[in-house]
Amino acid sequence: MPTHHRRHRTGTIATALAALAALTLAACSSDAGAATPNTSGAADASDTGTGVTLRFGELGSALTQQALLEAAGEFDDLPYEVEYSLFPAGPAFMEAVPSGAVDLSIQADTPSIFAQVGGIPIKVVGVQASVKTGESFVEIVANPDSGITSVADLKGKKVAVLPATILQYTVVRALEEAGLSYDDITPVELPLTDAPAALAKGDVDAVASLDPTLAQLKASGAVVVGTGLGITSGYSYVVATDAALADAAKSEAIADYLGRLGRAEEWAVAHGDEWAAISSELTGLPVELAQAAQERSAAGWVAIDDQVIALQQEQADAYTALGLIQTPLDVSAYYDDRFNDVLTGGTK
Repeated sequence: MPTHHRRHRTGTIATALAALAALTLAACSSDAGAATPNTSGAADASDTGTGVTLRFGELGSALTQQALLEAAGEFDDLPYEVEYSLFPAGPAFMEAVPSGAVDLSIQADTPSIFAQVGGIPIKVVGVQASVKTGESFVEIVANPDSGITSVADLKGKKVAVLPATILQYTVVRALEEAGLSYDDITPVELPLTDAPAALAKGDVDAVASLDPTLAQLKASGAVVVGTGLGITSGYSYVVATDAALADAAKSEAIADYLGRLGRAEEWAVAHGDEWAAISSELTGLPVELAQAAQERSAAGWVAIDDQVIALQQEQADAYTALGLIQTPLDVSAYYDDRFNDVLTGGTK
């Protein structure tokens, strides 16, 4: 189940979080929304003025987005309540959507493809692109003692990868570019937070990962053998449920929240040392690793347009060719550009 927290418009940064907690996909079944909220220090939504509560699903092992918004002062005049839940990855968030436990999340682009396959009622309403060119936020790393130095060396090896995620897509395409197929490796499904120990013990030979776990792996000596550069879009997606978008008050709150998030991310770039210290405390990473991860993940809003949709269609078609999707998809049906002007025009 996801960890469940609430955030009112006032308060202090939540620092009592388990560092890099091992959260498994198996623990996040379709009743994920049944987790008991931790409402200590929080007011009812009716006390915030609008009576609206946004339920945000954050991915990973720490509520870093909540901490970022608070550190940047974006909660100071918040006219609605935000309730945060932790999920280990995008697919687990999608499992919670039908129960009505969540309203929106930010994640990589791949989970929305499989949400469409499963008929999950969500739309992509915002897109962020990395502001750092020449790098990918997804990398494939190997144990330094494994003898693996390239993607071609992964043939016959055990590779830790989460299915239905951008990590799996990166592995699939990287193997193709090396003249191999997904059948040439033994995929091992592991939560991201379990990957460093598995790689160190030799339970797997390589890992497809992203920050903050990627920073931890590389600091431990893992060798980069492949990246998502030229493979992935580099986009992060804001996904919102159809139910939230159909609610006028929630839709307005989502627009406001995303505007605040954009400003908070700009604050993080301008106050890198301060944010790295906060991020380090939340994730358990050393400050220098937290700062490196932060620099790699810096992003800005881009409009939902034909190019964004075309890149997603290319990814969906690749999964169809692989046989993981049985019926070809038209991914354009899963986009809603109502927030384009707000996000890309700098409107508060």
